[in-house]
Amino acid sequence: MRELNDLMDDVRGDVSGVRLPSGAELRGRVRRRQWRVIAAAAVAVVTAATAGSVVLARPDGEAPPPPPAASTSAAPRPVEIPRSALLRPEDVGAGPDSQVDGEGSARVIRFEILLDACFKERAAGMRTVDSRYFTGLTFLLGTAENRPSRPFVLAQEAYRLPAPEAAAFFADLRAAIASCDGFTQTAEIEQPGGKVQVRAQHNWSVVASGFAGDESILVRHDNVTRNAQTGKVIGESSALSAYLRIGDLVTVLSPGVTISADDLRRFATTAAQRLCATADPPC
Repeated sequence: MRELNDLMDDVRGDVSGVRLPSGAELRGRVRRRQWRVIAAAAVAVVTAATAGSVVLARPDGEAPPPPPAASTSAAPRPVEIPRSALLRPEDVGAGPDSQVDGEGSARVIRFEILLDACFKERAAGMRTVDSRYFTGLTFLLGTAENRPSRPFVLAQEAYRLPAPEAAAFFADLRAAIASCDGFTQTAEIEQPGGKVQVRAQHNWSVVASGFAGDESILVRHDNVTRNAQTGKVIGESSALSAYLRIGDLVTVLSPGVTISADDLRRFATTAAQRLCATADPPC
């Protein structure tokens, strides 16, 4: 029903009904994530300093040869994500005119919206991570002059992150899926007989992993919505999403309801292949 779909898309309200286990473990994960990033940076600095300063003694007493001059022609590390690195309409069976959802830097990378809300509740100290660059596309059926009533096929978001953060994002994603089972929100919706208080219970599960890129996870979000007073089931829904990492790039695919898990895996594999050339390091 339309009211239920609106609820699933827009519910942001009262989370007083949330009943989740302690957040101590996740706060520990957040601290470990911070230390991983700090440690990675420290190792890089120490390695660079060591490579530039250590001189071994020669048994013949001769001075060692001078180090080679630093190259001035090294290629700069990529920042932008070109449109050509994203999926194309023909990859997903969409119409020819995909819509750009934004391009630029400093876009915060997030999970699927309700999983993101749950994990923030569970790990209040988690740092947000701004991407070095972001771009996104939405794929629709038909054309601007002739679209069906339900045109949405798939949305793709692509982020370039510092490499340690790209890997840490997937550790946090797995933690969020494991900890947010049974996440509950309450809201009020309009029914033919008047307003009704409802309770929506959410569960996330990993459908597949390791099928594309350096890391990949296909997630299913199941929801059951009940009348908060009677417990009667008002509706049920299920939605898929795919998360991929290719080097320092992370891409998120959010499909429409007509896309199957097999279709999404196929789209994700193609997305990983297209991003290979612009990843750092490239595939």
